[in-house]
Amino acid sequence: MFSLCDMKKNKIYHIVGYAADLPPKILRRLCDLGLTIGQEVSIEAKSLLKKALLLSVRGYLLSLKSDIAKGVKVQ
Repeated sequence: MFSLCDMKKNKIYHIVGYAADLPPKILRRLCDLGLTIGQEVSIEAKSLLKKALLLSVRGYLLSLKSDIAKGVKVQ
């Protein structure tokens, strides 16, 4: 189990949990955006400084800041 930031591009992973220190408001927003446990996700692109990620989840593209993506655990 590792964080969403550590994923390699164009590989499919499954969300298995969230970091314990993730604020409840952010956790709820991630769930509203479709980043729920068991969901498939893949990285389409990373910014040059790796401060943002472009994710493919549930058939759409989603951009997340890397400090938020660190709180999503995948396998």
